Amino acid sequence: MEQRKGADGNHEEREEETVDEKIDRLGRELQDMQKEAERMRSNSPPITRPPVPEPLLKLRHEIKEKDTERELLLEDQRVSKVVEEYLQENPSILEKIDECPICLEPIFDVDKASFFICCGKPMCGSCKEPLLAAGNDICPFCRGPFPSGGEELSILRTKAAQGKAWAQCILGQKFYYGLTGLVEDDQKAESLLRSAADQGHAGAQYYLGQYERQKDNVVEACRQFEAAASQGHMNALGFLGVQHYGGRGVEYDEMKAVRFLTVCSKLTTEDRSPHRLLADCFALEQGGLEDSPIREVYYLKPVLEESESTPRVMVFYAELLWSLSRRFYPDYEIAPSGDNSVPEALFWYRRAHAMSGDAETLVNAETLPYIEEYESSIRELCSCCFKSLSTDNRKRCVECKAVYYCSWECGAADWKAGHKK
Repeated sequence: MEQRKGADGNHEEREEETVDEKIDRLGRELQDMQKEAERMRSNSPPITRPPVPEPLLKLRHEIKEKDTERELLLEDQRVSKVVEEYLQENPSILEKIDECPICLEPIFDVDKASFFICCGKPMCGSCKEPLLAAGNDICPFCRGPFPSGGEELSILRTKAAQGKAWAQCILGQKFYYGLTGLVEDDQKAESLLRSAADQGHAGAQYYLGQYERQKDNVVEACRQFEAAASQGHMNALGFLGVQHYGGRGVEYDEMKAVRFLTVCSKLTTEDRSPHRLLADCFALEQGGLEDSPIREVYYLKPVLEESESTPRVMVFYAELLWSLSRRFYPDYEIAPSGDNSVPEALFWYRRAHAMSGDAETLVNAETLPYIEEYESSIRELCSCCFKSLSTDNRKRCVECKAVYYCSWECGAADWKAGHKK
């Protein structure tokens, strides 16, 4: 049961609404609020500069919040349906995938999982983190002490020589990346990974696929990815989606690419390639998806947290923020503190420009003049109190470098009011 205010202002108990009911309700409320915003706008004097009437700003903020909530609910519903259908159509995955011995849940997110070298048992990330945080140095499975670096390598060599696929996979990775004091050795790495992959070890099949992909043997890479994905290795499924999207090593198939990328993005956290491509698919309306800047921002934001994010991704993200700002606040660029996405858009545009030197060539021809016009206009007004600025009293935000204030006091007030978001 949930409580909600009734027409008389009193709280009344109702059955908790389903996701579908909530989406429908948000849609109806959005329509009513948009009509009210149009009415308020038509009754206001022409808006040529800030401040926009406070009631209108407040209403548009609420529209933005509800529209974003509704879009993300719809996306979560879409993703859950795709994942459910994929697992129903591939029931053998749940039979083959490693299961955490502690919580008994399938280990889809292998990047956050651990294999204990002492006994080869896997553990999911959710169970591993509290164990390590507690400083426990005893294996919860074999009850022996965790081996040290030197002991770990010795155990791995012994287990790998005995033909243990999990040990061969881990040792192969160490040779490939030169870990635990080992010298990088591609031949030893490939030999160990191939031996484990031939035994059906999903992790080894995935890493062998990556190895073949780097050598541009894309057909063999896809064959290994398919073998790993059939056992529930979601990162392998994600890379298979990438290959279907580009038509390399497998047939070009937008629908299959979107499906695989969607499942991978839901069940793993480390690899952000599926997120970036899903944003592209929404923008280009590929694989049955429709253009949705809100969902595109949702998928791109985690990509920007990676150190290897490219200038093109940064500019794409900046353009999305700009378009959303114009969508929710069409009268003027100034939005409530913490709700104006244009400063963040300018921040990412500048970072992209600093990385590439020619980011302007990546920006949509219609968007760039608008950004330049905005940058020029915001230099003339304090973003907190909207007073006119001059060279003598213009203070630039040291964090975003995209808004200006008449004093440090206004800057501090705007920061506390929400600009820090």
